[in-house]
Amino acid sequence: KQAIPIAIVLLGFGLDLQPLLESGQLGISFVLVVVGMLTAFGASMLFGRLCGLGPRASMLLGAGTAVCGNSAIMAVAPTVDATDEDVGLAIGVINLLGVLMVLALPPVVGAFGITGTDGGALAGLTVHAVPQAIATGEAFGPDAISMATVLKLLRVVMLAPVVFILAFVLRRVRQGGDVQARRASLPWFVVLFVLAAGMRALGWVDAPLKVAAESRAVWGWLQIAGTFILSIALAAIGIGLDVKTLIRVGPRFLVAGTLAVTAMVAALVPLVHWFL
Repeated sequence: KQAIPIAIVLLGFGLDLQPLLESGQLGISFVLVVVGMLTAFGASMLFGRLCGLGPRASMLLGAGTAVCGNSAIMAVAPTVDATDEDVGLAIGVINLLGVLMVLALPPVVGAFGITGTDGGALAGLTVHAVPQAIATGEAFGPDAISMATVLKLLRVVMLAPVVFILAFVLRRVRQGGDVQARRASLPWFVVLFVLAAGMRALGWVDAPLKVAAESRAVWGWLQIAGTFILSIALAAIGIGLDVKTLIRVGPRFLVAGTLAVTAMVAALVPLVHWFL
């Protein structure tokens, strides 16, 4: 638990904002990202409730679907005061759905005439993790990779605003005397995540640093450290997950997550076709 915030900050150094600034469709891309994220959160809350999940568990699914998979779940968890079991189940479901999206999205949306750069855009707008989004974009052809990368990075950039908004809303929750929600505030590591991305954009961590026989930019080493720490944290959560809880609650998480990402894709397919 103590390592997760540090990993989130370190991953901020790996966020390259330059492709976003250079893209000629930043405005409409931002609109599509916001539409997709709102759909993902709304669908997660709706289907989570229908599947018997608590609001905090549904928020975790919404964050993982809307933003960037594991990192988003980890960042949102302390803000919504999620339990370890909810975090573990949400991560497991989001990772499984991310893999399924890589395999299923190209043939499914291809049947509706979404190909090429439009397919890459849809991959960047809907697939959960960054590597998965890029791999899915590649399935639509070499021209689609850059579109998938830019739109996925734009979703990752939205991590800080998402956490801030959730903290702002939960701080004003009064129903049922929810003390934890009233105390919710913007986590310190989200602020540092933004600062880390800013330092990368300004070139302050571009200096080469040689470790052993390999030379990388400072931000590259920081990103590797963040990825390593987050991987260890994910493994630790898996170790602490109760198998009985997984069997009892896991299928409900999977159904809610599947319906949420399906709603997200369905909402974005016509918008991508019309505007990109």
